[in-house]
Amino acid sequence: MIRDRVFKRIVVSVVLCLVLGAQTFLEPAALSAATTSQNPGTDEINLLIEEIAVEKEIPSILLKVIAFKESTWRQFDKQGNPVMGTNTAHPAIGIMQVASYKDEDAATIEKLKTDIEFNIRTGADLLNEKWNFTPRIGDGDRNKLENWYFALWAYNIWSDKNNPNVLAANTPSGQQIPLSYQEKVLNLCANPDGFLANYIESVEISQIPLDVLPQTGIPAKTATFTTPEPVHYGDLGEQTNEQQPGQPKPDQPQPPKAPVEMEFKRVAGADRIDTAIRQALEGWTDGAPAVILARADNFPDALAGVPLAAKLEAPVLLTSSDRLDSRVAEALSTLNPNKVYLLGGEGALSSKVSSELKKLGWSDDRQIRLSGLTRYDTAASIALATARASSYISSASKGGQPGVEAVAIATGENFPDALSIASIAGAKQMPILLTDPKALPAETLNALKELQPKQLYLIGGEGAISAAVQTELQAQLNLSSSQITRLHGASRYDTMAAVAQAFIGETEGLSFATGEDFPDALAGAALAARLNATVILLPKDSLEKYPNLKAAINQHPCNSDARSYIFGGTGAISSEREQELKGLLSRVN
Repeated sequence: MIRDRVFKRIVVSVVLCLVLGAQTFLEPAALSAATTSQNPGTDEINLLIEEIAVEKEIPSILLKVIAFKESTWRQFDKQGNPVMGTNTAHPAIGIMQVASYKDEDAATIEKLKTDIEFNIRTGADLLNEKWNFTPRIGDGDRNKLENWYFALWAYNIWSDKNNPNVLAANTPSGQQIPLSYQEKVLNLCANPDGFLANYIESVEISQIPLDVLPQTGIPAKTATFTTPEPVHYGDLGEQTNEQQPGQPKPDQPQPPKAPVEMEFKRVAGADRIDTAIRQALEGWTDGAPAVILARADNFPDALAGVPLAAKLEAPVLLTSSDRLDSRVAEALSTLNPNKVYLLGGEGALSSKVSSELKKLGWSDDRQIRLSGLTRYDTAASIALATARASSYISSASKGGQPGVEAVAIATGENFPDALSIASIAGAKQMPILLTDPKALPAETLNALKELQPKQLYLIGGEGAISAAVQTELQAQLNLSSSQITRLHGASRYDTMAAVAQAFIGETEGLSFATGEDFPDALAGAALAARLNATVILLPKDSLEKYPNLKAAINQHPCNSDARSYIFGGTGAISSEREQELKGLLSRVN
């Protein structure tokens, strides 16, 4: 069957070459337009997708349906322009709507726009990357269509925007629940539209039961899932589970491997306030629905703000405690949020800050202050606001099981532990609460009782969160020992390594900030969460002094096409450290 398809592909290619050769002789200008701005026929596209599917070891039905869902098999529109996504700042491109590219890589962008074969092959590589970092289903057989559920989910975005339980919980009663991306793809497999019916055999692919998916967030990389039945097979040949996705079979010659150097974009300003502004404008080029505002000179009130920022799709801006920085006022005008969330009481952000916001057009009803009498109380207010903006309360009101999937707890005495989990907590929309090292604050306990978490992550060793606090948490919340996980190390960077390792595979990229101060990492974590990336806190010294952190960075799945950021100038992360990261993160094709 594969040999027949390849033979057909060769025949079609020969015919095209003869036709195009004649056009070149007679009408060279017309040929140039045809080869760069006209879609091939669906027969040729079908053969091309099948050939690439065989090469990349992906059942061809999945690649065909994704291409149909993304573009209806179009590389170019009716005007001969490449099909582009709606995000004008960083649009998805072409038949597979590829968005994993670097904005400064003009050659790759041009190839994605003009070369349909390159575009399909890139999309197939992306799908294989998603297969690698999402949870494994069943025995991991790539020919079982049911085993691709999470990879299909992640091809669009690996967040709870594609969690069917979240979509159901957020849908008002009486309205039709929207389908997740993977459900739309699977529905097309069963009910192909238009010409797609000519190229695939309709198949009802069994879906993962909703009751085994988390109520909020995304499944953990380490979670175990059984292949749903009945099982359906694709058109791949015999598979060996040890064989790596997209690699040649053992009896085929291995292509040469070349290192791919990781590139970084450094986002830095004149000071911490300016750096936060630049991070916001980098990630929210079309404006933001909300903005989180925190004081620039102290950390406690802002530490819990990243999950809220992620839930609201909002950047974090920093300002002076006693007044609204004029640069922040200008940035707010550019971002034009509907609401501004102020973290902390008037001792953190004064009434003058609020008054200046009013003068700029953000009246009382467009300002939301989240505060408490203590840093623990403020963190609790922010955590509860995050949960109320999520689905667990609405789920409970509809008779579902209340409670968030997880909560992270860190010491309120210092910032590194909370910052090490901030971007991951943001990506997973997992509330962050603070505690006194030796005694659990009543405000924190009360918030936990309302949140009813199914899992607790304690960030830091017993010097940061004592064994007594852990025992009280377990007793007060009626949790088993397996529901409490402590992530810690001998230093702040070893704790960072433990956190990164615990959630490896649950984000798609890495960004970096100094671990010696909080502002760059705090605002950067909001941007990283938006990109489903992890912020790694870096020491001033060489990573050789922190082998656990070096190993965690090296083992993290990092798409070389994804944007990786360094937050802060060379005073925060030196050029020497940047070169060390490049050497560490060089991948092999």
